[in-house]
Amino acid sequence: MIDPGSSAISLGDDSWLTDIDVCVARGRSDAVLSRLLAAERHGVPAINRAPAVAAVVDKAGMAVALESAGITTPPTTLGTPAQLAADLPSHLYPVIVKPIRGDNCRGLAICESADAVGRIAPSEEPMLAQPFLRSDGTDLKLYAVGETVWAVRKPSPLPGDLLPWATAPPLTEATPIELTDELRELALRCGELFGLELFGVDCLVSATGPVVIEVNEFPNYTGVPDADAALADHVLAAVLRPVHMEVLA
Repeated sequence: MIDPGSSAISLGDDSWLTDIDVCVARGRSDAVLSRLLAAERHGVPAINRAPAVAAVVDKAGMAVALESAGITTPPTTLGTPAQLAADLPSHLYPVIVKPIRGDNCRGLAICESADAVGRIAPSEEPMLAQPFLRSDGTDLKLYAVGETVWAVRKPSPLPGDLLPWATAPPLTEATPIELTDELRELALRCGELFGLELFGVDCLVSATGPVVIEVNEFPNYTGVPDADAALADHVLAAVLRPVHMEVLA
């Protein structure tokens, strides 16, 4: 176990990688990504790779990639709070506004009007705005370990005061549901798009099918009872991948 925040690393010294066969990144901080990238440059295989993690940390880039790939997502607008307040069409409200490098619902705001968007703390950094899809207070989560995918319904992570119109959630904890071919294909498309091996896809279910809200690396696998074994098997497979061997007769 390596804590990237505990010490500095010298780019010319790879002694910290002694006896390490594979790196598994559980985090998305700049310190984690820097050390992971250094490990990869020294030939140590990584799960997930640094570029794949970085691709989903940046919500703006992620939204562009999803839209370009033809994956169903909410219409997305990028801009500062002042720009969004001035330029968002009225028919898109209510909107959810979030920082492009936010995590775990930090910095989210659900705004019913341009005035509400304008009251978000001024920022020179762009934010991401999407129409807020009203739901019953539950989300659909697709979890993947390599080619293995699970579907789970779980209560929305948004605080209750951000969901004034939601009905009472019918679920109090994550509950596995049937994985359809459509959902499995959607998850694998998202993983392939960003080059992820361990990932989750946050969705809402609309009348026309699942809508992808975002993709994230190495989720908690909440509600997946056999996730520990699947993760261990996947990492061991990476370490033990067959190498070329000559068999002497």
